[in-house]
Amino acid sequence: MKLIVIGSSLSGKTTLVSHLRQLTNVPVSEMDEELTRTNNGQFPVDNDYKHHVLAPNIIKNIISLDNIIFFTNTDYFTIEDLKSAKEKGFKILQLVLNLEELQKRNEKRVRNENYDDQSQWFEGMLEYQKEIRDFGLVDKVIDVNGPIEKIVQDILSE
Repeated sequence: MKLIVIGSSLSGKTTLVSHLRQLTNVPVSEMDEELTRTNNGQFPVDNDYKHHVLAPNIIKNIISLDNIIFFTNTDYFTIEDLKSAKEKGFKILQLVLNLEELQKRNEKRVRNENYDDQSQWFEGMLEYQKEIRDFGLVDKVIDVNGPIEKIVQDILSE
């Protein structure tokens, strides 16, 4: 199984990673974990270093693998990265939420979980999602408003 699962912030990536690790023997990883691991156990705060040094190396490594479900936010893989991944047999799945639901989840997290407000990034995330669909790079769009079990099933059916 060779999957890249792309979702905006608040699309449930961390929850899905946890469920998939319990349900499958396929290696499951996600970009934030890999960024932290490759940056000596610290999440990188230097965005330039994160996006232009660490992330490209992680992406190169991921697309060289033969068996992985890899979760990432919307701003790490370029169009060329995704084309290269598809050439190497990866399927690209997209986790989708509308702007209204993103805002609701954001408000809840800020209020109840002491998270930083992510709302300033939503339009760019949604634009990226549309762009990669328009380029024909997405093999499957998954609406993540439903039950976690159905979302996991949709991912594993690939």
